[in-house]
Amino acid sequence: MYKERVFKRILRGFSLVVLFVFVSCLSDMGREGVKGNKKIALATVNIIGDMVAQVAGERVEVISLLPIGGDPHTYEPVPGDLKKIAESDIVFFNGLGLEKWLEKLLKNAGGTRPYVAVTDGLEPIRDERGDPDPHLWMDVTKAMGYVRNIRDALVEFDPEGEQVYRENAAGYLLELEKLDKWIFEQVETIPPQRRKLVTTHDAFRYFGQRYGFKVVGTIWGISTEDEPSAQEIAQLIDAIRRERVPAVFIETTVNPKLMERVAREAGVKVGRKLYGDSLGPPGSGADTYIGMMRSNVLSIVQALGGVEDVGKK
Repeated sequence: MYKERVFKRILRGFSLVVLFVFVSCLSDMGREGVKGNKKIALATVNIIGDMVAQVAGERVEVISLLPIGGDPHTYEPVPGDLKKIAESDIVFFNGLGLEKWLEKLLKNAGGTRPYVAVTDGLEPIRDERGDPDPHLWMDVTKAMGYVRNIRDALVEFDPEGEQVYRENAAGYLLELEKLDKWIFEQVETIPPQRRKLVTTHDAFRYFGQRYGFKVVGTIWGISTEDEPSAQEIAQLIDAIRRERVPAVFIETTVNPKLMERVAREAGVKVGRKLYGDSLGPPGSGADTYIGMMRSNVLSIVQALGGVEDVGKK
């Protein structure tokens, strides 16, 4: 297992070098006529892409590198990404180590396009090693910080669209305020002793901190790159039993088999799937950031014994 991980990292490093060469070449090519008159904003993950689209409106075409269901922690750039980078006018990425496969590449890709880390100015939670947790969007108030950073970057990038960006951002921020309030209302229906989370990887720390959940444990840490040990799995099972966790959750971007085994051995049920690092497909109800958060909350409430969608007319 160790040798396999080392080989994958060496191969990934070689791939990034090759990608860097290609991107550098493509960034020097003329891009006019490829995309017409509309500016193109590139987002690394689709959650950020949706936020950019909400603020940009019709003035900017927004594309995302990661496909629906893609895991940003283990994503391997593909040749098709090169064209997207070369044709983009502005790039939005999360930062804080989420895009280890691309962040350095983007910063050194050449050209004059701006690169915007949407987490700039936001204080992350750090693990015991001091590594930042990049999943800030799981706290809606921090997602609002993303939106303000996106708005300011678009205004600077395209001053002629300032009024559009500011108006769109203001309306979107009001929607997020309502979402934040709604989440508190839903969580309030869960008995306090049952507000405990166990997920496949450590993406819900901000959610728990904001909305009053104890994160009992996860299979993977902040990243899904390294496999957990047998001892770590055994400790998680013990914690689930000790804390009397009602249900555990699997995220759509992670292989479910290990958590299904944990649930069987701990004697608990598996709740409906959660969206952690990716939006859902069109028609899923989780194909926007707001829809994703609503879907997650309803799944958590249902599994932990709350009243699903309290106050729904």
